[in-house]
Amino acid sequence: MQPEAENSPWRRILFLSLRCLFAAGLLFWVWTRLEKQGAGDFSWSHVDLGWLSLAFGLGGISVLGWAGRWWWFLRVYGVRARYRELLRLTLFADFFNLYFLGPLGADGIRLLLLSRSFPDRRGAIVGSLILDHVGGMFGGAVLYFCYSRYADVPGAVAQAANFTLILSICVTFLGLGVIMEPWIQQVISRIPGLRRLSVRAAPLYAGKFRHPWLLAGFAVSIIGTACAYAAYWAAACALEARLGLRGMFGLMPLVDALASLPITISGIGVRESLLVEWLGDDQGIGAAKALAISLLGFAALGLWGLIGGIWLAFWRRKNHTTA
Repeated sequence: MQPEAENSPWRRILFLSLRCLFAAGLLFWVWTRLEKQGAGDFSWSHVDLGWLSLAFGLGGISVLGWAGRWWWFLRVYGVRARYRELLRLTLFADFFNLYFLGPLGADGIRLLLLSRSFPDRRGAIVGSLILDHVGGMFGGAVLYFCYSRYADVPGAVAQAANFTLILSICVTFLGLGVIMEPWIQQVISRIPGLRRLSVRAAPLYAGKFRHPWLLAGFAVSIIGTACAYAAYWAAACALEARLGLRGMFGLMPLVDALASLPITISGIGVRESLLVEWLGDDQGIGAAKALAISLLGFAALGLWGLIGGIWLAFWRRKNHTTA
């Protein structure tokens, strides 16, 4: 066991290095395409500050929605956390997710800090984080299925996305039924091969009928996710790009899903490559402007993670903690 424990940091470093290399490779591909096509009439001096401010505002509203989504999912488990505390932890988590390259990720910091207020409910907090991820996927899936027809995505990509999303949703909601439905939990506990697994997963079970809280969390998730995608649309408007809001709602769930794969750091390179590929050939946009849309949209959300990092620094000093 000792050699494996010693090698684990090296595996993390190797995995992190590979992700950085892959991101660098994708960004290099974007750069070569920009060199071939040129910047056209694009100039940063033409950015509309009004639309750019709206993009940053929508990014902030999306963070408020994500904190509200988590608040509802904690209520599913009967954990009555204050919304202000959850907003603070959501901003901390955004900072760790976007800027911190250590082993402690966004979920880890939320679990660690909220467990200090609810030390006996760690299982419930983990369950709420699982629901939070499900809620994020649900919000993106709803927007995609409602607006995908307005997005200019290659047919093969759209077909693969439809199949993958439907399969993922089916599998996810089967797992959600195990967490939410006591009768399913009882059935699983009676199956000999699954009894031990059921005992280990018991802290994640909601245990009571709290579907209204669950549905409220899903509704808030749709709103928060829509605001996040609308931030990219506002960034496009700031650059005078001819891109409709419905088209962005249909496009960004695909980009977001692929960028969330753990192959680069915070999806850097993946997001830019996809938007340059899918928007770069549109009339009135071009590769340079598509790249700028990606960077400004990401900055509209990333600014709030940076604010979370600054808040975390002052909070650590005030509370004398090393977390």
